[in-house]
Amino acid sequence: MRLKNYSLFGSALLFSMFSVADVCEFEVPATENYSEAAYFYPCDADSPLPAITLTGGYSNTYHKLQWMAEAVAESGYVVLAMTPIDKYGKVEQWRDAHLSGQKTLVATTKDANSPVKNLIDVNLRGITGFSMGGGGTLLAGSILQDDVKALAAFAPFLLKEQRNVSPSAPTMILAGAKDLLVTNESIEEIYQHVETSAEQHFLAVYENGRHQQWYRPEITTNRESYIELTLAWLDYHLKESSSAATVLSEAGRQAPELFTRISHDL
Repeated sequence: MRLKNYSLFGSALLFSMFSVADVCEFEVPATENYSEAAYFYPCDADSPLPAITLTGGYSNTYHKLQWMAEAVAESGYVVLAMTPIDKYGKVEQWRDAHLSGQKTLVATTKDANSPVKNLIDVNLRGITGFSMGGGGTLLAGSILQDDVKALAAFAPFLLKEQRNVSPSAPTMILAGAKDLLVTNESIEEIYQHVETSAEQHFLAVYENGRHQQWYRPEITTNRESYIELTLAWLDYHLKESSSAATVLSEAGRQAPELFTRISHDL
């Protein structure tokens, strides 16, 4: 299935930094750890690309975060978007979906019947997710360690006893100061552990950021910035882009009104 060219970006900086392409989609069979999944990838891809797994949050299917999957794929990635077996379950459901999805990334590129055969660079893999999917990103990253090269957790939800995460891969957290579910206190606690375990890390707390902005299609507040910073993080660590590093390091200066806090060690 071919998707329309996804054109959410608004800044000239993004247009100059990231090439765009038509995005194709195809569904893959469910496993014991995810109930549905689909690949998103550039239709004209003809060589191995970095690849990520992606999930939404509690009660969400992957379709709620498909806008992010399409934007990342459009910029030169293979994205495996997944819905965990029990979308009303515990954070471990999202952790296990990511762990299973990472295995699928490796297996699929060798499958003669797969449209992404030979299109995944298995040495350049990352994990992304929202809410419980963000918590699952951090838990899966803590298990896989250096097997993955970048993590991006969006408003990550973790119970207090789960927040002592220890990923070694470069880890980004995007959060909202007005998020009533994932509190500022929980984000600070999680990020303190990330700072200890991951040599490179990035935190951006949006002044008007709310949980619903990620999964409600009628709310697009901050969406362009969410995409811009996520792509910069992935490009920096999976494509070694120096211009992406500049986007990250100058985010607070270029748009100070967006954030209550930006912290990083790049």
